[in-house]
Amino acid sequence: MFLYRTVCRRVTVPVLKKTTRNSRCSKIVLTRKLFNSSRCGCSADSRTSIRDQEVPVNTSDFVSVSQVKQKLLKNNHVFEDGHCCLSVDCVFCKSQSKLFINKITGFFICYGCSRAGSWQQLEHFLTNHSAASESQVEKEEGTEDGSAAWKKISKHLRPVGDLSEGERISVTQKLDFKTLPWSLLERKGVMLDDKNDEFYWPLAVPGNETVVPGYKTICTDLSEQCYPHSSAAGVVILTSEEGRAKTAVLVPTLRDSLALSLQDLKGIDVICLPHGQFSLPQTVLPILEEYEKLILWFDDDVTSWNNARLFARKLAIERCHLVRPIQETKSAFVAYKNGIDIAETLRNAQAMSHASIITFAQLRDDLLLELYSSDQATGIKWQRFPALNSILQGHRRGELTILTGPTGSGKTTFMSEYSLDLAMQKVTTLWGSFEIRNQRLVRTMLQQMAAAPLQDHRDQFDEWADKFTLLPLYFMTFHGQQALDVVMDTVKHAAYVHDVAHVIIDNVQFMLGLSSSESGFLDRFYRQDALIGAFRNFATTYNCHVTLVIHPRKERDGESLTTSSIFGGAKASQEADNVLIIQHKFSHSGLKIKKYLQVAKNRFSGDLGIIPLEFDRESLSFGAKNKEAS
Repeated sequence: MFLYRTVCRRVTVPVLKKTTRNSRCSKIVLTRKLFNSSRCGCSADSRTSIRDQEVPVNTSDFVSVSQVKQKLLKNNHVFEDGHCCLSVDCVFCKSQSKLFINKITGFFICYGCSRAGSWQQLEHFLTNHSAASESQVEKEEGTEDGSAAWKKISKHLRPVGDLSEGERISVTQKLDFKTLPWSLLERKGVMLDDKNDEFYWPLAVPGNETVVPGYKTICTDLSEQCYPHSSAAGVVILTSEEGRAKTAVLVPTLRDSLALSLQDLKGIDVICLPHGQFSLPQTVLPILEEYEKLILWFDDDVTSWNNARLFARKLAIERCHLVRPIQETKSAFVAYKNGIDIAETLRNAQAMSHASIITFAQLRDDLLLELYSSDQATGIKWQRFPALNSILQGHRRGELTILTGPTGSGKTTFMSEYSLDLAMQKVTTLWGSFEIRNQRLVRTMLQQMAAAPLQDHRDQFDEWADKFTLLPLYFMTFHGQQALDVVMDTVKHAAYVHDVAHVIIDNVQFMLGLSSSESGFLDRFYRQDALIGAFRNFATTYNCHVTLVIHPRKERDGESLTTSSIFGGAKASQEADNVLIIQHKFSHSGLKIKKYLQVAKNRFSGDLGIIPLEFDRESLSFGAKNKEAS
């Protein structure tokens, strides 16, 4: 676990702790002391004098599966080659548990002893077989936290077997069911919080019924939550009476799994994913290894379809099938309510196509879906920038956006709120802030979320910090110049492990170490073009939206920026799907009087336009909705 400490003008910024083992991409845990001091007044000139502790960089997030196999064979470990993982007898615990090694990242986990870590740690242990090398392999953090949380909270819950008939009828009606499989709920250890009318369903792992790595909850208002909030190492699994089947249907909600559990589905297991359709952590993949066929049944909107395709790539696309829902079968629960033959629906699930080959017959349903849900097909709508929806229509996967604007115009502040808006709508986001520290970025985002100066509302810090922690936000630990290959490796790792849907690079010049005074124009233009090409290819291949913040070239004072003002060659504006420019409107005397956002390119609809920007210093916000809230 690495610690950051930044000192600026004798103001100490408290430690931010990393909560993942990947040293280049992390979630951030907010400490209460972060906002106890007054706002740090760093100027642009003083940024370079800020000293920071060096952040270790792991140079290989991906592994060669052939090298992993050779290492296992060399150490006389017989392995099974599965869909997503290699499995061997666990080298740490004395039970009969299997240790699973992810074939993409090398991440390993044993559900028997809860040991987990990177391939480098496992390789070191296999080489040395020492107590010191074994001590470096910790128990899986999410499993430990989830297990402790379940033990603590279950003491205050009632087993569903203790409910009276009247209480069961009341709960069944509140969840909008005609009946519920009470014997199954009792067998799975489901419990009820009487005070809040909330079901607690423990997560499970195969082969270790004594460990509860977390839980999912469903309230009578039909909202669902999972603990741990990310990277849970278990699922809700409903097996057939004969034992685990060779086919499983994956659903995102507990209501979907309850609806399927009421059906006579012989030879099919029902699995509710811990984080729904928004994240499929690699800690869950080994649980699904033994299934020869996986049926994904998500919602009927475009986002759900994109997520299903993303999950299929992680699960081995050749064994994945997709229920292509219509209005009557948009989800398993809706199909149950409409009296649809669910067994027949599952039999008609279509095989996912090869990643590189597609036919019109496979596109036909996609096109029909877009016609029926044209609003959803245009992307996620901004809540804080409604005027942006009328021009760009929405935020879509697979696109490349360029944001530029004069120095000091508020590019980072705007992009902070822009991404916060999307993250609050469950768009998993990876921030690469190469110019300012993650501490300052997180503080800005939290203040924008709270819509008030944090130092004046310290009593509300815990409330807002808890809400912020639930957002699907990740931050790269880079700062300053970095090699393109290293950054791209990190981005691809995040797309696979965290299911990232939006990547932000702020900004390109700082990442590449470019400056307008640097000699060798052809070299720096070539390097920037290579970066643009790499991220354009990544956005298309991984179906992930990429936003690049790029400084403009030097322009004469008072002149408006255009797409040709973007620093570097023409490749940036040519490759981009969207170009956003923060402009200053000047008076005749040369004073800046207005600020607005110009949409200078929009490949999706072709609509262009400008949006007035009014900055609120109290909330650090440009968004109209946020200012109204304050």
